[in-house]
Amino acid sequence: MAQTHVLILGAGMAGFSLARNLRKDVAAHRMRVTVVDPQPYLTYKPLLPEVAGGETQPRDTAVTLERPLRHCTLLAGVLESVDVENRTAVVRGIDGTQQPVEFDHVVFALGAVSKVMPIPGLAETAIGFSSLEEALFLHDHVLERIRFAATTTDPAERQRALTFVFVGGGYTGVEAIAELQLLARAEFGRFPQLAGESMRWMLVEVAGRIAAELPQPLSEWTSDLLRTRGIDVLLHTEMKSCENGVVELSDGGSYPSDTVVWVAGVTPNPVLHRAGVPLGAKGHVQCDACLQVITADSTPVQGAWGLGDNAQVPDLTAPSQPAYYPPNAQNAVRQATTLGENLQRAIDGRPPVEYRHRSLGMLASYGGGRGAAVVRGIRLRGIPAWMVDKLYHAVALPSLARRVRLALGWIANTLTPRDSASTDAVRHPRRRFQQAAAAQAKGD
Repeated sequence: MAQTHVLILGAGMAGFSLARNLRKDVAAHRMRVTVVDPQPYLTYKPLLPEVAGGETQPRDTAVTLERPLRHCTLLAGVLESVDVENRTAVVRGIDGTQQPVEFDHVVFALGAVSKVMPIPGLAETAIGFSSLEEALFLHDHVLERIRFAATTTDPAERQRALTFVFVGGGYTGVEAIAELQLLARAEFGRFPQLAGESMRWMLVEVAGRIAAELPQPLSEWTSDLLRTRGIDVLLHTEMKSCENGVVELSDGGSYPSDTVVWVAGVTPNPVLHRAGVPLGAKGHVQCDACLQVITADSTPVQGAWGLGDNAQVPDLTAPSQPAYYPPNAQNAVRQATTLGENLQRAIDGRPPVEYRHRSLGMLASYGGGRGAAVVRGIRLRGIPAWMVDKLYHAVALPSLARRVRLALGWIANTLTPRDSASTDAVRHPRRRFQQAAAAQAKGD
C-alpha cells in the first residue's frame, strides 16, 4: 500500500505542531510528510517582547526543526505555486532552484505577517514586531540610541534619539513597549551625561482603549500601569505620516524619532495569493469547521486543508454567528491536533471531525513582575497574572531543552539585572576586518 504524502506549507506553531503530531503515522508507514519553510527553526512568538526587553535569550525562543521533525522531509524554501486539482506544488529552494512536489494532501500553515498600511514613510522608516530578528534588533537599537544620546551635543538629535513611538495597542504592542521601556529606563540611568534629560515613550492606538483583547477593567488597569511608568498612551489617535522619521499624529502632534515600531495587526502571508485556492476578503484561506479549504459556495476542496493564522476557521462555540477563531498559538496547537486526526480519517475513508475549542483565556506580561490575565473566566492582574503567564509559557514552549533554559533564565533574572549588552555589531560582522584591511592598505 502506497504511503499518503502530506505536504505542510509552513513550520510556524501550526505547521510544526501538525508535523510533530503525525510522527506515529510516519513510523507506521501510513504517511510520509514534507514540511516547507525558509527558516531552520520555529520561533515561539509569545516570548518576543521578553527577548526585546532582555529578559529572555533569543535562542531560548527558537526551536530547531531538524530534531523534533526528523521523521519528516524538510525543504528549505518558499512556495511558488500550488495546483490543488493536480496535487502538485512548486517550491523555490534557498539556492534559487525550483522543485516540483507531488502530494496527496496539502496543508496551508503559512502564518501571518505585519499588516502594513499605506502611510507615508511607514515602509521606509518603521520596523515590525513579528519575528525573532525584529525583537533582537529593537533590543540592540534602543540601547544604541540611548548611548548615542549620551554622546551627542545636539539637543534636537538627542531628543530624537530618546523618542520611541509604538503604533498599535493590542496586547503584543503593549507587551513590547512595556518590556522595552523597562530595559531603556535601566540603561538610561547609567549615563550621567543624560542627567536632566528624559525619554519619551508613546503608544498610539486608534481605538478607545488598549489591550482590547482583555476585559475593560483589565484594559484600563493596563493603561494606568503604562502611564505610571512614564509611557504616553494616546487613544483615538492615528499616525498620519512618519516620513524622514518625523511622526505626524492625527491630534496634530509632531515628533521626530529614530524608533517607530509598527504593531498594528497582522495579515495572512501574501504567499497565499500564489496558492491557487479560494481566499477570503482579508486574504485568509477559507476553511470549514473541519479545517478543510472551501470554495465561495462552501464546497470542500478535496485534499486541501488550512489552520493557524492564515486560515479563517468558523467558531461554532460562539454565541453569535458568524464568528471565527482568533489567530493565536492556543488555537494553532489545538487545530493541529484536530487536523492530524482528520488526515488519519481521510486515509481510512472516514468523515472528518469539527474543530471546537473554548478559549482558555488571555495572558499578557508587562515585565517587572506585572501582567494581566483571564484564565477560565478568572481575572488576574499584577504579580499573580505575571506568574501564570510564566508558568503557561514554560509548559507551552515545544522543546524540553528550551523549557529548562527558559526557566533557568527567569530564575537568574530574579538575581541579576536585565541583559543590556548590545550585539549591534553582529549585523556588520565584516566591518572591523574590512576597516583593518583598508588601514593596512593605506600603510603600504
